[in-house]
Amino acid sequence: MKIESKRAATVAMSVLVVTGLLFAAFVVMTPTTSPSTATSGSAFSTSSRIGEPSVRLAATCGQVPVPLASAASYAVLASSTVTSTGATAITGDLGLSPGTSVTGFPPGTITGLKNVTTPSAAGAEANLTIAYNNATARSNCPVTVAGNIGGQTLTPGLYKSTSSLAISSGDLTLSAAGNPNGVFIFQVASALTTTSGRAVILAGGAQAANVFWVIGSSATLGTTSVMKGTVMAYDSISMLTGSVLDGRALAETGEVSLSGSTIVVPTTTPQSTYPVTFAESGLPTGTAWSVALAGASLSSTSPTIEFSVVSGTYAYTTAVAGYIATPSSGSLTVNGAAVDQSIVCTAAATGTFSLTFTESGLPAGTGWSIALNGVTTSSVATTIGFTEASGTFSYAVGYVSNYTASPTSGSVTINGAATGVPIAFSSTGGNGTTSPGGGSPGLSSGAWTLIAIVAVAAVVAAVAVAAVLHRRKSP
Repeated sequence: MKIESKRAATVAMSVLVVTGLLFAAFVVMTPTTSPSTATSGSAFSTSSRIGEPSVRLAATCGQVPVPLASAASYAVLASSTVTSTGATAITGDLGLSPGTSVTGFPPGTITGLKNVTTPSAAGAEANLTIAYNNATARSNCPVTVAGNIGGQTLTPGLYKSTSSLAISSGDLTLSAAGNPNGVFIFQVASALTTTSGRAVILAGGAQAANVFWVIGSSATLGTTSVMKGTVMAYDSISMLTGSVLDGRALAETGEVSLSGSTIVVPTTTPQSTYPVTFAESGLPTGTAWSVALAGASLSSTSPTIEFSVVSGTYAYTTAVAGYIATPSSGSLTVNGAAVDQSIVCTAAATGTFSLTFTESGLPAGTGWSIALNGVTTSSVATTIGFTEASGTFSYAVGYVSNYTASPTSGSVTINGAATGVPIAFSSTGGNGTTSPGGGSPGLSSGAWTLIAIVAVAAVVAAVAVAAVLHRRKSP
């Protein structure tokens, strides 16, 4: 009796183990596919500044700066030690608490105060903890990023990584999209690394004082790399030879190590903004239309749509269902004065027609996405289709890691016939993955549902086999 019971248990356990191994193999070999998402509002980055690389969809909610309090004056702030070799130059205060060891000054120089185990340093460390927790707790409208974010252009918002993050395959551009008060916050669960020679570039009025990096472990800035913003690491910060930081190196529990590095505490510089007004003609009263400019999209039922931007050259696109907008896209230059742009709308052919985006260059099964007038659709096929009335529509191609899309955004006009738009992807190295809302390579949700059903059925079968064997041997 006991032997047969053990045999039944062994059979059941074997079935369970095999089922688990098969399911794990599916998980490892095939990433999941994100479902299509529809995002309301108008904060998709559907245009890019002239000459900039691919633009990610922006977070839909604005952020306020992280409150640093007394830590704001510190270029370097650490808990355990501060070490430096070579001709390090610090513009701002240096603080250490509760540690006592600061080495390398001289030959390094400090243009500011040197506070070691002083009440000021202890207070700054306490305020750093508050600031770190504040930045970590931000949760409004996060955009997920992963792996390597080099080569991208990001607009103000909250960006969240659930593991490590790197700037390695190209420079990272942070474009404030004409808003000098735009705030960027990066939540990195593990480590942040910039490779040798890579840079964070500010554009569109972005300011280093409004960029914050909150790191779950340690940050490493590679040789001669250039970083922008306040780096708050839970553990340590290492700046390798010749690295430059326009910001702050603030380590909550560990050390800051420097090697011929340069750090300058940033200041916020007021910048003038100027109105850019789009005025439509030809639409019936109350008809909705929209314009995307400088990373923001605005909709209105009135004849005018107005943006406020700093001086610069910007691309724009227009969109209106049932009408053809002329021009549907273009660029304009703001140079210290207001700019007006007229848009003429004419009635389009009635009915609905297919609009198909066709990608080339991605490996089979790689997820990609299209945001059309604020609604994002994802796919692992080579085409993404919409059915729309005639009109002018704005679109943006979702980010696929390690690939660059061409074009990244634009406008398309449907006028009484099916319309197609080709999207060409080129590899920048590595395996392509997409952010949420942009799909990802792998099985569809339906396929995963089928796998789950098979796994549950196998478990039930194992239990049934064990029960039958047990009953057969029962007295």
